[in-house]
Amino acid sequence: MNEREIYLKIENWLSKNYQIAIANVIETWGSSPRPVGSIMAINNKNQVIGSVSGGCIESFVFGKALEVINNGKVQTLDFGVTNSQAWEVGLTCGGKIKVFIEKLSKDNIDLIKKINENYKTRKNLVVATRLKDGKKEYYEKRYEKPTILKSNFFIKNKTNKSYIESIQGDLWFFKIFKNNIRVIIIGAVHIADPLIKFANNLGYEIFLVDPRSNYNESTYKNIKIYNEWPDEALKKIKIDENTAIVTLTHDPKLDDPALIYSLKSKAFFIGSLGSVKTHASRVKRLTKKGFSLDTIEKIHGPIGIDIGAKTPPEIALSIISQIVLRKSELNV
Repeated sequence: MNEREIYLKIENWLSKNYQIAIANVIETWGSSPRPVGSIMAINNKNQVIGSVSGGCIESFVFGKALEVINNGKVQTLDFGVTNSQAWEVGLTCGGKIKVFIEKLSKDNIDLIKKINENYKTRKNLVVATRLKDGKKEYYEKRYEKPTILKSNFFIKNKTNKSYIESIQGDLWFFKIFKNNIRVIIIGAVHIADPLIKFANNLGYEIFLVDPRSNYNESTYKNIKIYNEWPDEALKKIKIDENTAIVTLTHDPKLDDPALIYSLKSKAFFIGSLGSVKTHASRVKRLTKKGFSLDTIEKIHGPIGIDIGAKTPPEIALSIISQIVLRKSELNV
């Protein structure tokens, strides 16, 4: 379950007047099992969604979350291999993790709705939480009246990562709500099916574009299908720095319009299926269209990590792996 789905569930719980505790990973060291910003939510019906450790400290955090629900007081938990408590709960892999737990009630529903609305519109949002009491400020990356907290964030944060900062003697956790990864697939070919399944398993938002497509949206979850020419369909999809675009058809009539549009976009990943010879021909065509070689080099072609892939599922695995690798390199 991705973070967007978790916050939608939290909003649903709040609308039912459930009492909720949210546990956020606010700091990590070494080989911690989950990154900063990872979230787990627990309600007073003993329902749990999300994860802060991949399993090793969840039971302990669950118990502490119920305490927070009952007494309303925030808690910060530290786990590490030198900490006897960490050994008791199973965090023995060499990492350290700090988890902040706070209570949410229906009074917080406006903030949760704001978070979910920003996911829907793909706008950036930062929520700053004071760790001693859970006090919050939230703002978008564009603002008119900077506060001390906002100024600190925009001066310090250059990597798009959530972090802790001491401001005027108080510790604050700045959480950046990133947009979900979008994968736009050009071409309803045989490789598209396993690629869609891999992307779905990663919780990515998927778009399939092909005027010849016989795919049905009911076949998959989390997919939108456009039976249109790529350059027309791409105009209808918001392509931002969290978007990956993959062309699979080998057909210049379909791939080239998609690439021409993509190279002018903010997409963090652009890749095209085909042999070295096919890609060389593609480069020549795009050069004639006025693109520089530096710009054309944004295209990963032939697409995919070289794992000796032969079958459609293996090729799809190499493609999704390259997208994940690029995502990690750019901290998308």
